[in-house]
Amino acid sequence: MTPRRSLLAALVAAPALARPSFAQILPGGRPMRWVVPFPPGGAADAIARIWAEAVTARTGQAVVVENRGGANGILGVQAVAQAPADGATLGVLNVAFFTALPLMMARPPYDPARELKPVTRLVTSTVLCCVTAERARQRGWTDFRALLTWAKRPGNQLTKGSASNGGPAHLLIATIARRSGADILHVPYRGGAPALNDLLAGQIDMVFDFMPALMPHVAAGRLVPLAVGSRDRSPLMPAVPGLGEFADLGIGDLDLQSWNALAAPGGLPDETATRIADGIRTAAGAPGLGERLAAAGLVLPPIDSPAETAARIAADAPRWREMVEVSGARIE
Repeated sequence: MTPRRSLLAALVAAPALARPSFAQILPGGRPMRWVVPFPPGGAADAIARIWAEAVTARTGQAVVVENRGGANGILGVQAVAQAPADGATLGVLNVAFFTALPLMMARPPYDPARELKPVTRLVTSTVLCCVTAERARQRGWTDFRALLTWAKRPGNQLTKGSASNGGPAHLLIATIARRSGADILHVPYRGGAPALNDLLAGQIDMVFDFMPALMPHVAAGRLVPLAVGSRDRSPLMPAVPGLGEFADLGIGDLDLQSWNALAAPGGLPDETATRIADGIRTAAGAPGLGERLAAAGLVLPPIDSPAETAARIAADAPRWREMVEVSGARIE
């Protein structure tokens, strides 16, 4: 079974959800288009498809998930920003698209404050460091400390893949490399699935990425988890250490708490954004939704209003700005 199929089987397979009678989110029976700025098979794709099913089941609103990968996710973001501001087109976007990505570009191709309107969060998460079980045995990578120690030895270089250049995982590993002195070469991909494929094939040494695509392979014994990207351990994987346990390596204060939200074109009226957030709040009551997200390494957060989501972005922005500055990450 391919990684994409195993991911979908692990995350999406579930008993059919009952369909109570609720009003659709958009009037007139119009379908919604949810743009995922990465190829199929990755974390954002899984988030969108799990939530789309819940929305349809609980509100009757048809949702079509469209993958628009390329240019570090920017093509997908632009597809949302340039769409009619009528609520029919939304993006499933990571917080970095609102906060970090424009800071890494000399001429950002979009203005998140003007061209994107946050609607509500869908999940919160952190990233997971994984290596193959075979390479861990070969190189003695018994834990995250051993991995970094190996990468600090003369002549050793660790190759690390991620879903995009300038994404959360890239920012985190660049900061870890700079602070710890480990020699880590970042290899960006057009989405998490291609990076995972190359990891499993032995083309790269590790990935530091969001949990959904990695967890089925961890459960099967093909991948070994060495650390999570948050300061504290994740309740979803309590046996895996958080970065706070590596203070002696200069990374104990790092705390990558990420989230994905629905975002609309910037001109969307406030009342439409509120109606969509209310529909998502209704869909959050779908039976088993929280459990399915937890099985994928994701947490179901409180469903914020658009104003609350915008305030959360403003509060998170300084932390992401610091990570961009410390990491030195840039996108040409």
